[in-house]
Amino acid sequence: MASVFGSAALPFQTHGGSFRAEDLTLTLPNGVGDGTGALVQQIQFTLTRQINMLYEIGSANVYYSGNRRQGQAQITRLVSGSKNFGAMVTAYGNMCTPAHLKLGMSSSACGKNKASLSYELKSATLTSIGGSVSAQEVVVSENLAFMFLDLDYAQT
Repeated sequence: MASVFGSAALPFQTHGGSFRAEDLTLTLPNGVGDGTGALVQQIQFTLTRQINMLYEIGSANVYYSGNRRQGQAQITRLVSGSKNFGAMVTAYGNMCTPAHLKLGMSSSACGKNKASLSYELKSATLTSIGGSVSAQEVVVSENLAFMFLDLDYAQT
């Protein structure tokens, strides 16, 4: 039997595994509660490091110097009436007491390839807050920008 949408150039597709939404977790620092009501919709983060190339006069040798790291993150969330909502801004708003932000994912029991992955943004602190609202949705979105020192990456 031929696939309805398949062709010789595009063979029949096979199921490679599944990922459940509840297998993705966001762990916030103490004082923010369990994260319920934070209504985080999107997270983006980047860690960069400065590396300089040093050239030796009279030879073809090149050296790397640096390894200073700097991270930036952006969280988009919906404004809600939850008691935990403001606690997130309070937890990260004081640059004197930065906190870790952890994002974890594990494959579901129904997947073929079971694995877990986690990112921990070290010593994150809030650098800016912005917001938007649209007449169509009548929902206020809030954008939180962070800086962080380093990133732990773990895969099992």
